[in-house]
Amino acid sequence: MKILLLTSEFAPAAGGIGTYAREIAAAAVRLGADVTVVAPDYADAAAARADRAAPFRMRRFRGGLHSMRDLPNKVRLAHAIVGADQHEVVHAVDWPFFLPLALARGRTSARLVLTVHGTEINEMQTAAKRLAVRLAGAFGPRAEVVANSDFTRDLFLSRFDVPGERVRAIPLGVSEFWFGPRAERDAVRRQRALDPDALVMVTVARITRRKGHLASLAALRLLPEPLRRRITWLIIGPDGEPDYVAELHAAVDAADCNVRFLGRLPDEDIRDIFGAADFFCLTGVPDASGRVEGFGLVYLEAGACDLPSVATDIGGVNEAVIAGRTGLLVEPEPAAIAGAIDELAADETRRMALGRGALAHARALNWERCAAATYGLWPADDILLPLTDRDRVAIAPAGTPEGEPAAAGWRDADR
Repeated sequence: MKILLLTSEFAPAAGGIGTYAREIAAAAVRLGADVTVVAPDYADAAAARADRAAPFRMRRFRGGLHSMRDLPNKVRLAHAIVGADQHEVVHAVDWPFFLPLALARGRTSARLVLTVHGTEINEMQTAAKRLAVRLAGAFGPRAEVVANSDFTRDLFLSRFDVPGERVRAIPLGVSEFWFGPRAERDAVRRQRALDPDALVMVTVARITRRKGHLASLAALRLLPEPLRRRITWLIIGPDGEPDYVAELHAAVDAADCNVRFLGRLPDEDIRDIFGAADFFCLTGVPDASGRVEGFGLVYLEAGACDLPSVATDIGGVNEAVIAGRTGLLVEPEPAAIAGAIDELAADETRRMALGRGALAHARALNWERCAAATYGLWPADDILLPLTDRDRVAIAPAGTPEGEPAAAGWRDADR
């Protein structure tokens, strides 16, 4: 199968969409597909060198992170590249390529796949964007829409008049990297100057208002003093909105809590810190701007390192954190968050049991399964088990009659 991916975000830029594009492309190659990824070059010569090591073919176009003034160039690019070769699937990985792909659809007979991640569904609700979507036929009869969670699927269907059978929810996967070897726990704690007896809580997210760092801090301040003094909170991630970052730093300075800002770190360091921590905490809050948490891949990455999560029940997070099985899911308000932290802190046996559940959940959601479901690819090595009827329905290509198996397929029992 020949697959063409069009994405406006990719390495070296950091972000969830770039991760999705890279991982699903690599997984499709492992399942036997011939994959080409088209992505911006960010005027970065190092990106071209790194591309040579990728398992898929890379084609870079001049550009960076998307802005609306880039749309005409993307339209010209899609028109040229979609018609230049015969592909069985053309996949617009994110919304900036929805319109360009729709306008180029006459140049290919390929299946047209569009992935929605959450926030962009609300961002497309302006009158101008809705008109452009309608006139271009972006979600027309040939479009197969893939959502990263049931929440995102439901949000999309509530905003656009598209038949439900053409919109599928396919959970993301977890890279094998996060299951890989970690530095020894005590060594990491010594390196990071963490007290051997400290309860280490870790958050990995860009410091933006909707990620809820202030809600977590308010929760820590509600804890009894002896427990509060036992907890060290490690905050990993780059700065987001400057006013919010300043507000958070001022609040931390005024709080009687042990909080450390570690900034952006390589994934290898984050994996080691996960192994040295006691639980993960990311407490997103509703955002008036319309940005949403469509899924929450970072909870699964922490789970791959045996960490249970404290999370808030917003967006699609309840599909990444299974309440009572992989972590504690609470309302997005400080008292509820404080109660969840207190519960995990008080019971090591409970933390370990939830950590085992988080690991199992992460292993069940691998990228090969995501790629197989998205493209109709079927892994067939001898360590895989047959798909159940429910699995076959979930990954049937658009147009498969309801109740009819999509194909003889397999699913990975371990990963």
